[in-house]
Amino acid sequence: GVEVAPSVSCDADAVMKRLAAAKVGTRPFFWPMHEQPVFEPMGFFKGQSFPVAERIARRGFYIPSGLALADHEVEEVARRIRKVMEEIVSADGGYSK
Repeated sequence: GVEVAPSVSCDADAVMKRLAAAKVGTRPFFWPMHEQPVFEPMGFFKGQSFPVAERIARRGFYIPSGLALADHEVEEVARRIRKVMEEIVSADGGYSK
């Protein structure tokens, strides 16, 4: 998976939409258990915070991977991801430190 750096102004959802337009399939990371609605009525995780899980859920996503991908496909996915991220960073005026 990929986690969008904190210095990038947009979250994973925005990046995934841009990648979809570039014909790169993505999937969001799983939402943290303490934020899943099914557990709310049971009182599980009430008032608890797990900052790393929360950050990764909002800034992370899966990209195409697996043994079935040929080397040229992996290279093409990487090229498209790099291009999209360069466009985002350029629009942001570069990385913030």
